[in-house]
Amino acid sequence: MSNEKTDPILVNGEEVDESLIQQELQMLRERYAREMSQQEMEQKRAKIESDARENAVERVLLMQKARAEIQTIRPEEIDARFMALQNQHGGADEFNKRFELKPDDEAKIKADLADGVRLEKYFDSICKNVARPTEADSQAYYDEHPEEFRLAEMVHAAHIVQHPSRECPMERVYSELLNVRERLKAGENFDALAAEYSHCNDGGHDLGYFARGQMVQSFEDVAFETPTGEVSDVFQTEFGYHILKVRDRRPETFRPFKEIRYDIESMLYEERKNEAIGAVADELRAAADIQNLEIIEG
Repeated sequence: MSNEKTDPILVNGEEVDESLIQQELQMLRERYAREMSQQEMEQKRAKIESDARENAVERVLLMQKARAEIQTIRPEEIDARFMALQNQHGGADEFNKRFELKPDDEAKIKADLADGVRLEKYFDSICKNVARPTEADSQAYYDEHPEEFRLAEMVHAAHIVQHPSRECPMERVYSELLNVRERLKAGENFDALAAEYSHCNDGGHDLGYFARGQMVQSFEDVAFETPTGEVSDVFQTEFGYHILKVRDRRPETFRPFKEIRYDIESMLYEERKNEAIGAVADELRAAADIQNLEIIEG
């Protein structure tokens, strides 16, 4: 967000707290970071910040409506949530110490918890008539979005790596690994030679299964080109010199529908509920008095 001082956003006369905008901004950044590069995010920075402000306004509108609709909250429900919050941070004393709380802060925290309960109950009332997806709905989604359920080709590889240094120059490393490879080709045990010659201090020479894109390109190329059960030539990456053995290979496949049917149904149900809540938010927004909200399109 820009450091330039701007007038506060007002929603039906209520000021939108900056901390709420920052929370929405952080969630958007995390979501977009999974979908685009840092350069693309920077290009869209102004739009992302605008969306965060709009989301915060929507949150305030829904909270205002929830307070009007859900006026009575059982005190014991708030007390239980407050105690659970304290326990999450090591108990009451540790909680107060960690967040430097004053005696008056407890009432503010409980008020925030009460608002959270109101919002949950209000959302439940909005979504009470949302239809749950059927098996046919899930099957249709599965058939229409195959890429979401693709399991990439994977290899199970182990390697022996040595890192050239002043004490162990490149020529010596390469020569030693050539000798190790000859011993492997002659039938000696890979794990035993890795324990003796690899510079993996943690003994992690077995890399398990991995797909393309999880290793550096030069290592990945050799791993996926080496036949199952075979040992590679000595090769170089930015981490040193390696010999690898491909222990197994899993071809590309797709997760079976019966394995993920209920996951798809849950996702579709959440989407339907979010659409219902979004429709209500649009209605509230159309009737609201909103001031000082800058909207960036596109």
